[in-house]
Order: sequence, then structure tokens, then C-alpha cells
Amino acid sequence: MKTHMILLFAVMVSASLPARAADPPLKFNGDLRLRQETLEAGDGELDHRQRLRLRLGALSEINEQLELGIQIATGNGDPVSLNQTLSPAFEKKPMVFDLAYFRYKPLDGLSVLGGKIKNPFYRPGDSQLVWDSDLTPEGLSVLFARQWSRVKVFATGVAFWTADRRDGEPDAHLLGGQAGAGMKFGDFLLVVSGGLYNYTKLVGRAPLYDDDACGNTVDATNLYVNDYNLVDAGLELRGEVAGLPFSVFGNFAYNLGADEENTAFMAGVTVGELKKPKSWRAGYNYRVVKRDAVYGTFSDSDFGDGGTGTSGHMITADFAVNANLQFGLTVFLAELDDGEGTARRRLQLDMILKF
Repeated sequence: MKTHMILLFAVMVSASLPARAADPPLKFNGDLRLRQETLEAGDGELDHRQRLRLRLGALSEINEQLELGIQIATGNGDPVSLNQTLSPAFEKKPMVFDLAYFRYKPLDGLSVLGGKIKNPFYRPGDSQLVWDSDLTPEGLSVLFARQWSRVKVFATGVAFWTADRRDGEPDAHLLGGQAGAGMKFGDFLLVVSGGLYNYTKLVGRAPLYDDDACGNTVDATNLYVNDYNLVDAGLELRGEVAGLPFSVFGNFAYNLGADEENTAFMAGVTVGELKKPKSWRAGYNYRVVKRDAVYGTFSDSDFGDGGTGTSGHMITADFAVNANLQFGLTVFLAELDDGEGTARRRLQLDMILKF
């Protein structure tokens, strides 16, 4: 009887204790991209190389309001590239933290992100005119989005750190915001956006990464000549014609901090969609990027020599074998703004495995 009473008491005590909260769900994702790349310089010589990019991410939804995300990837610290070239002598490839952030949702439609985050700005047609697709900024961002019937509005504000300087030198930041709206008209969606991005403490100082201005104007001692206060406008129309998805888009940028060489634009189209096995997508865009129109370090790293002072064409074709395997072809036909119109051709063949 005494043993039974002890067991009964233990059951009653355990039943009175609060239930242990379930561990927050942890979601994993990643992809591996293998690339054969051929580059042609103006003298006609070809450079062939094989490259890889590996990304491994984890997302923890701690509760309904808070999540934590991390992603490690191949890379050597380049802010706009995670590619690693397969050479020399089978050397080991480094890994870096590509993402390490929190997202807090205090109210419906409102989010606060902090840390090393995904680029929060809308890019029409995945344009890389202003922002390279691999860029992961560092700092704080506030995002707002609200849907009303057939209209969705969104707004983003950021405060990013771009340089932590020493010896009394002021730190550099990127302060800015973007707003836009998506409007449905039958089966079509029209998205318009506008942004303003202000880079601080750049004039008279060296480039922020690797002493490379990526096409922007510098003086004889490699110091920036201009400010970069960018106005960015985007327009995209999505829909279907005869059951075929399409997107037509445009992107324009203007640097208020430079008196010349201060405009850039891109116009393009995509047809098809990679949403199911045996699906395909093709695309084309044309761009002109004047030397001081955008901040070159964060702009497209593949077009031309990377950065600014380029113009030309980009052609893409992608095919999804299934949900986990894709193949892609990208052709860049660029011309440098170097006074001689030097050609820069680039061909990329990709195999992408997602998991």
C-alpha cells in the first residue's frame, strides 16, 4: 500500500507540473552549384575554369514572433561572390558565415532583421544593377508589408555598417530605404518600387574591400572622388500569355553624389518558370552602367570585369530536371567603358543540386 501511495503521489505531482514546451522546429536547406566558366578578354584569349559554390543553412522558428537563421558557404570573404575555383593542387576550400541573423515580428506585417542578413530590397526581375545576388548586408533592417484586396504595399528601411575604422577615422554606413506596391489586374501583377541609398564617409578614402573600386572613379592615390547617394527605381510586369509565364522589367539608378557618369539602367524579359519537373525558363536583359552610377563593390560581379563602367547583354536559359536538380546556361556579352570599347565575354554552364 505504501508503494502504491508513493506512485500515486508521483503521478499527481507530475500531472500538476506545466507541460514542457516543444523544442523549436529546425529547418535545414542548402545547394551545391558546379560551374564551368569560360572568359574571353579583348585580345581573344580564353580562360577556362571550374568553380563550385556550396551553401548550408538552418532556420529555427523559436516562436511565432522570433526566428534565428544561419548559413555557411564556400568563400574567402568577398562580399559578392561565394565561388571557389577548383585549383591548385586539390587545395582545401574555406567556408564562411554568409548569414547569421534574427527576425522579430512584433506586429502583423512588420519585421525587424538584424545581423548578417539577406538583402531586404526588392530587385525587379532579380536585377543585379545595384545589388549583386550574393550580397548579404550587415546591420539592421525594418520591413513592412500590407495587403489590401488586389494591392500590396511594402516599405524597407536599413542602417548597415560598411566600415569599422580605427585611429579616430569615422565609421562608414549605408543608410536608406525603399517603398513600392504590387497591383493585380486580372491575371497580371504590376510592381513598382523606388529607393534612396546614402553611403557615408567615402569621399577621400580608400575602397571598402580589397583596395578595389570596381569601376568607380578614384584619384591617383586610389581614394574615392565622389559620394554615392543613389536613387533607384524599378518596374516589373508579371503574368501569363497562352499559359506561358513571363516577366518584363526595368531598373534605373541615378547617383546624386556625382556630376557625371552617374546613370545606369537595365531592361529585360524572362519567359517560363522553374516550378515543376521538366520546366524551363529563358531570359534576356540589356544594361548600361556608367562609372559612378552605382556603388561598384556591391554591384554585379560577373558582368564585364565586375562593378561599373560596362554595357551590353545577358542571356540565360535554365531547365529543371526535378525539384532538386537544375541546369543553367548564362552568356554575358559586355563592353568596357575604357575608351577602347574592350569586349568581355563570359560563358557559364551550371549544375545545381538543391536539398
